[in-house]
Amino acid sequence: MNMKKVDLPCAVGKQTIHNTLKRHMKLNEENFSTSYTAEELVELLSRLPAFAPKPVCKFIINDRTLFGKLEHKKESSLFIRHKFGKKVVQYHMEQLQSVDILKY
Repeated sequence: MNMKKVDLPCAVGKQTIHNTLKRHMKLNEENFSTSYTAEELVELLSRLPAFAPKPVCKFIINDRTLFGKLEHKKESSLFIRHKFGKKVVQYHMEQLQSVDILKY
């Protein structure tokens, strides 16, 4: 390991050890989008905590492409707030074909 001692002016008489070894890992983005079915992804999005920001998603429902945020899920219904809408619209889970997360 490559360790280096550094004197800091705020810590007179003390030395701090910094680890200069950095590990970088390339993540394959295809694994994230193809690893879940639409139903599993909706379930994961509905379980996000209340303080977490909701991601903008692309929903394909009945061969229509919709952009918005999943507000909540009740039994077999999805409640989606469209990108620029103030109203929450209800859709049936059976009509859902795919879900992609666009922006988190």
